[in-house]
Amino acid sequence: MRIGVNCGHTISGTTGSGAVGFINESDETRAVGYKVIELLREQGVTVFDCTNDVSNSVSANLTQIVDLANAQQLDLFVSIHFNSGGGKGCEVFTYGGKHFDEAEHVCENLQELGFTNRGIKDGSNLAVVRRSNATAMLIEVCFVDTKTDVDLYKYLGPDKIAQAICTAITGEKIKDEGELTMEQYSELKAEIASLQAEITSLSKPKMVYNYIDDNMPEWAREGVKYCVEHGLIQGTGEGLGLDDKDLKYCTIIMRLHKQLIS
Repeated sequence: MRIGVNCGHTISGTTGSGAVGFINESDETRAVGYKVIELLREQGVTVFDCTNDVSNSVSANLTQIVDLANAQQLDLFVSIHFNSGGGKGCEVFTYGGKHFDEAEHVCENLQELGFTNRGIKDGSNLAVVRRSNATAMLIEVCFVDTKTDVDLYKYLGPDKIAQAICTAITGEKIKDEGELTMEQYSELKAEIASLQAEITSLSKPKMVYNYIDDNMPEWAREGVKYCVEHGLIQGTGEGLGLDDKDLKYCTIIMRLHKQLIS
């Protein structure tokens, strides 16, 4: 399989550079695109970098991109972009709006990560799609000027986006059950806020717990034991010296730590 990957636009601040919002398109196309190239090569795919960093005009930039792609016998040409204009979600442009597996899987995989799936659209008017000799798709990951899109993108990170694109190209759908969804992340934050409110409202006399024994509330023992075993808290020669608030914090820390290392 021979793939051409283009990190859209020129570099930031030059003629033909990308959209700017909460994030900069030119920076993020390269963060995602070069990771896509790396991941594909790790899987034995022959990949050609079709990125053009500096040009005298937008037209020159597009011409050089297409020339780089058409200089090779490619099975697929992929141009990575970020959208603007206040919309929401991901979309893929193909010649005539043609549906093919790689394009459909990109939309599906990005949807699995939490982005709105805007679907496959007609990109016949886009130079890199229209003038490519190979089957081509231009991916719009999300909108740089929509905060919810950018927040999700930042939460996931470019590597996760690249993985979604890479697996789409190689014919797989993304599966990552270990990652928190945004909904789960919000639920965890709400639970932490609730626990913190309980901590604030504690008014009973201060009790000190030096050891994980019958004097410590049963509900707290697992969290304290977990924190001790993972070196997250340490005692002194006189014991742990934990109070009721500390027990709550240990429970929170355990839950967060388990999520982070899962």
